[in-house]
Amino acid sequence: MRVPMFKQVTALAVTCGALLVGCGNEGPLTEQEEIVSNLIEAGFPEDDIQVIDGAVYVGGDGRVSLAASREMLQTPEGSAEQYRSNNIVGSSVTRICLNPTAAFNSYPSLSQGLDDAIANYNGAGIRLTFARGPTTGCTANISVETWDGGYSDAEYPANGAPGWRLRFTPLLVNYNADINEHTITHELGHALGFRHSDYYNRYISCPSGPQVEGDEGVGINHIPGTPTTAVLYGSVMNSCPDLQATGELTSSDITALLALYPPVPSGLPSCSNYNIPSYRGQNNSQIQCACGAASGGAVWGTDIYTDDSDVCTAAVHAGVIPASGGNVTLTIRPGQGSYTGTTRNGFSTYSYGAWDGSYSFGGGGAPPPECSTVNVMAYRGQNGTQLRCNCSTVPYGASVWGSDLYTDDSNVCVAAAHMGVITSSGGGVLITIYPGQSYYIGSTRNGINTYPYGAWSGSFSVRWP
Repeated sequence: MRVPMFKQVTALAVTCGALLVGCGNEGPLTEQEEIVSNLIEAGFPEDDIQVIDGAVYVGGDGRVSLAASREMLQTPEGSAEQYRSNNIVGSSVTRICLNPTAAFNSYPSLSQGLDDAIANYNGAGIRLTFARGPTTGCTANISVETWDGGYSDAEYPANGAPGWRLRFTPLLVNYNADINEHTITHELGHALGFRHSDYYNRYISCPSGPQVEGDEGVGINHIPGTPTTAVLYGSVMNSCPDLQATGELTSSDITALLALYPPVPSGLPSCSNYNIPSYRGQNNSQIQCACGAASGGAVWGTDIYTDDSDVCTAAVHAGVIPASGGNVTLTIRPGQGSYTGTTRNGFSTYSYGAWDGSYSFGGGGAPPPECSTVNVMAYRGQNGTQLRCNCSTVPYGASVWGSDLYTDDSNVCVAAAHMGVITSSGGGVLITIYPGQSYYIGSTRNGINTYPYGAWSGSFSVRWP
């Protein structure tokens, strides 16, 4: 049974007859009318905009403020290719405090669900941290409330701040703890700027209501490294939960969060501060440094790079960080007789002949093993263990069972390509060991078909290293 715990109510369709927006109304716009007008100008389909009790919604449960609608008309810096709202949380926000009302706290299952949702986001490893308020050190606050609307909703980010309010129906107490956790985690995702993962076909997770949210202009953009298609249980940001929902962030949810809110390098100097050729001869010595977003600088080699190669671009090519940046450990290595160029993770490197100095990434200077040599089944029971490996090629046609979580006898590289972590040219992969599941869902993503399966004794997920 699928549970319509998010907004699933009969709403006023936004048409000329409903609000007279852009239909010959010459009087000054009300706040509500301006919001609708801004949404239409930003590219939101009229049949996806709902007006309920004087508030304006898109996507079923995303309430849009006047400030947020105005911001949607601006072209945000770095907004391309993400599945998110036009508005996300700005860099000045680092600690978000969620402040429940007394009425919210009077429901133990909701109160526990809030704690669980906060733990979900704090465990994702992103630059934002979350705390239950009232407390100190907050750079942004979100009010967490109950109301009698019969559904749950969230405000979208505006002016660099997260959505200022989450509202939940007390009807959630009639469901299990996982549904409460799932719903609060979902709505907090909207407050951070996430759209529904199944926006193009809400029937994937919802039993009723509008089927399509629409393209919605710049408000729906794909986040690199995440699936472009949705499956039931594939994301906490699906439009509706199911009674079997666990409430936990999936691996694709975490990949999306890391792409939008990558961890801030913890006090490490920028890699651009280092003159790597000056370390020639100091073989196996290591440098730890921080990369911002990859600039696409020139790089020669694969896994082992010439020491005048751009470090951060090489790190993305090697698969040790995403294109948005991160910390790297660089190991000094001797010069090589030749270097081979390849295309990985969106960057192409050059081939070269002999050169006097090199570097690689990771401890001891050794590149990660090929994923084809890793026996994932040998790690059963070691849940949470992470393994880094490299896919030089993707053996299309090799068998894979599952979506997001895969059976541990599935081909790792094909699973990574299915997940969108690597392309056909290969790249680095981080494997995380998970327990066996009672069933696995097959799907088609990125041109790869995976199979469904029943109970299996071990699982894994894949993401950027």
